[in-house]
Amino acid sequence: MIDRKEIERLGRMRAEKGVVSVSVKIDPQLGYERGQPAMKFKGAYARAKRGADASELAVLEREYDRVLAFLKDYAPRGRGVIIYSSTPDNIWEVHPLEVMVPSWVSVGSSPNTALLAQVMEEYPRMAVLMLDGGDARIYSAEQGSDSESDRESTELPNRHAQGGWAQARYERHVAFHHAMHLKSVAEKLEGMYREQPFDRLVIVGAERAAKEFEALLPAEIRRRLIGKLTADFKQESDDELLDRARALREEDERRLELALVSRVSELTDAKGRGTLGIDETLQALIEGRVDTLVVAEGATKAGTACLSCDYFAAGRFSQCPACAQSEVEELPDVIEQAIDYAIANGSHVNVVFGGAREMLLSRGGIGALLRYAAPSTNGER
Repeated sequence: MIDRKEIERLGRMRAEKGVVSVSVKIDPQLGYERGQPAMKFKGAYARAKRGADASELAVLEREYDRVLAFLKDYAPRGRGVIIYSSTPDNIWEVHPLEVMVPSWVSVGSSPNTALLAQVMEEYPRMAVLMLDGGDARIYSAEQGSDSESDRESTELPNRHAQGGWAQARYERHVAFHHAMHLKSVAEKLEGMYREQPFDRLVIVGAERAAKEFEALLPAEIRRRLIGKLTADFKQESDDELLDRARALREEDERRLELALVSRVSELTDAKGRGTLGIDETLQALIEGRVDTLVVAEGATKAGTACLSCDYFAAGRFSQCPACAQSEVEELPDVIEQAIDYAIANGSHVNVVFGGAREMLLSRGGIGALLRYAAPSTNGER
C-alpha cells in the first residue's frame, strides 16, 4: 500500500544511468484483459519518444522490452499501476493502484513520484473505529485496502449487582473508567487525523458508546462522520464490519457525485463556472480552465489528436485547427485522452456512477467545474 513513507523512500532513490517511470491506466470496462496494460504502455511510450532528447531516448529504449514483457503477462487489478525501471541501477518497482492514473512515461535521474503524491493527496481516506468494550480498534482505509492503524485496550471493571449505595458508587467507578477509555481513544483518533487526515469516519459499536464518543470529537473530525453502525462483536468479524462500513462510504460517494453533477448543471445553465458536453468541455480543458473534470462511467467518443501540439477534439480532422499541422492520429476514445490530459495537467477528475452517471449522460456524458467562466463573446458583462 502506498503511503507517505513509501513515496519518500522512492524519492530518495538515485539512478546514475536513468530510470523510466511508467504509469498505466487500467480500464475495468475492458474486463481486466491481460493485453490492456501493454497496449496502453505502447501508446504512452510512443508519446514519450516524440518529446525525448538523445539521452532520454537511450534510456527509454533500454527499458522498453523489460517493461513490456512484464505488462504482457500482468493480470490487471484496480484502476492503475505505476512501474519504475532501471536495469543498470537495479531498480524495479511495481505499485498497483486503486485509483485512476493517466497512461504516461517519463525519464529522470530518480523515480517520478508526482503522480503517487497526487494519489495520496486526492484519494479519499476513511477511518473506521470499532468500540468493542474495553478494546478499541482503528482501521485506516486507503488505496482500496484496510489496515489496522491503532488499538487502545483498557481493562474495564465488570458490571455486577451489589445493591444500594455500594452499587451506585460502583456504577460511577465503571462510568469513570469507561469515559477515560473513550477519551484516550478520541485522542488517538485525533492524532491519527492530524498526521494523515481522513475524509470519512465510521463508528462501530453500541449505540450509547458511539454517541458518547461522538461528543468527544473535535468539530473538524465530527464533520467527517458519515455513519454509526451497531454491532455484535461476538457474532460479526472485523472484516464483516468493514464491509458494512465500505457500504456506507459507497452511499456517501454516490450522494456527493449526484451533488457534483447537479452543481455543474446549475453553473452551466447559468452561464457560470460550469460546462457540459464533449466539445465545450474539451475546449475548456485545453485552455487550462478546468478545475474538476466530471465523466460518466463508461462514456466513450472517438476523436483526433494533433502530434505537433496538445490539441485534441471529438470527431475527425486532417489538419490541426490550433497549429495547422497535418500530423495527426485518430483516437479510439477522446474521453480517455481527456482524463489523462486532466490528471497530467493538475485538474481533478471525478468518474461518476449510479444516478449521477445517468444525469450526466443525459447532458453529454462529460462536463467540468471551471476555474473561471469563458470570456463573453457578445459584449455581455
